[in-house]
Amino acid sequence: MLATATAYGGTVTGTLQGPSGLPIKNATLNFGLQQAGLMVGTGSVVPTTALCYTSADGSVVGTPNPLTLPNVSITYGSGTAAPGIYYIVYSFYNSAGYETLASPELEVQLTGTGSMIISPPATFPASAAGMTVYVGSVSGAETAQGNSTGSSGTFVQNETPVTTSIQIPTANTSPCTIAFNDTIIPYSGYNVSLISSSGNAYPGWPQTWQLNGGVSGIVNISNGAPLWNGTIVYPQPILSQPLNHGPQSLSGLLNMTGYNLLNVGALGIGTSTPAYPLDVENGYINTNLGYLVAGGAGTTGECLVSNGAFFGPGSCGTLPTIYYQYVQTNTSFLAQEPYLNFTPRFALDTNAGATRTDVDLASTAVTPGSYTNSNITVDGYGRVTAASNGASSTQVIQPLIINSGICTTATGAYQFCSFTVSWPTAFANSNYAVTCTPGPAQGTNAVLANFAISNQTATTFEITLQNGGTSGAEGATTVFQIDCIGIHP
Repeated sequence: MLATATAYGGTVTGTLQGPSGLPIKNATLNFGLQQAGLMVGTGSVVPTTALCYTSADGSVVGTPNPLTLPNVSITYGSGTAAPGIYYIVYSFYNSAGYETLASPELEVQLTGTGSMIISPPATFPASAAGMTVYVGSVSGAETAQGNSTGSSGTFVQNETPVTTSIQIPTANTSPCTIAFNDTIIPYSGYNVSLISSSGNAYPGWPQTWQLNGGVSGIVNISNGAPLWNGTIVYPQPILSQPLNHGPQSLSGLLNMTGYNLLNVGALGIGTSTPAYPLDVENGYINTNLGYLVAGGAGTTGECLVSNGAFFGPGSCGTLPTIYYQYVQTNTSFLAQEPYLNFTPRFALDTNAGATRTDVDLASTAVTPGSYTNSNITVDGYGRVTAASNGASSTQVIQPLIINSGICTTATGAYQFCSFTVSWPTAFANSNYAVTCTPGPAQGTNAVLANFAISNQTATTFEITLQNGGTSGAEGATTVFQIDCIGIHP
């Protein structure tokens, strides 16, 4: 099997343990194909039987460890090995160079100069390509001296053993490679028996396995046997007493058919390492609406609250009315921002006793009541606290803010432009005084050299803007706002 189908086979790995939890050492796994088949894509016939083994630690391997003492004969006069006591072990290696553990150790004594001939054991595994022989003068410190080839090849130690860098192997590295069922036509399974090193069958065996994974598949039987009865069951079905209390898994629904789930140490929802009796870390319960507590959902408006012993449905208490405050200016809504800032014209003071913050106008240097005239009285905040009409007057005063329709001069020195402005309310005639204050000159290299008012009528007047300078670098000039006031006696 190994020689025929290795190039197409998957690998069986893992560790086999007995009912006591101890590893099953140096046992034989006998795979019997349930019906003859062909390798997919090649037409090669797959042998109906194959052998794998377990090593000293119970791990599944492809070549068995040698269990018998080395078969050694001594000849004198034909070699140069010096007289003395030597220790010999051997291992098997396969065609890919993988090696087994070493055999039991044999002590050999040469009473004269000669050689030692190491022959293959009576039972030579089919998966082995030969033996590696280890010899040394100290027990347990043997090193590799050379290899034999095939099931009949011998190794001759003709000279005194030398110390090499190749020491006795510490693990059997040969893989258990076998044609997986999903690479065989027709699709079936294996009957697998487990025989101890003494030739006894283990209880619970043989078993029916189905190996899937293709030509490079890996089945780790430490996770459970790939049992098969016409339907794939892998990992091994849930057991009431798994070996060494090992972890088990489900790939479908678990229906308790009305029975309770008892003595749960910790139940993890969304976590494989629960730290609490009920550990909810993610998943449906945290991302969707609703779950029941103590078998019920409470009533509308209840919260999950503590009674000092556990959490359950209960009153949420009286919640305060929550207002979401908007800010307006002149009845128009402003864009909502995360902060409301008070400018220096206001004073803020934390009133800790009343658990509030007080906001008021900032104080000025005016002494309350010190500024008075016949018409108004002002307090220390600059607020008018008293006022009267005062003497009657026929004087008419009109303020005017101009922020549109303002002309722009041409580019160059002493260029000018004019535009006409209308009063909101006509004066009695043109005999009024008008004063205007322009804002800063606007534009690249702008210089406002002259600002003139002319052509007053009862309803309009004209404003002229003029550039300055003679350097030739002046640009077009305008202003964005002009504040004016007209006074008619």
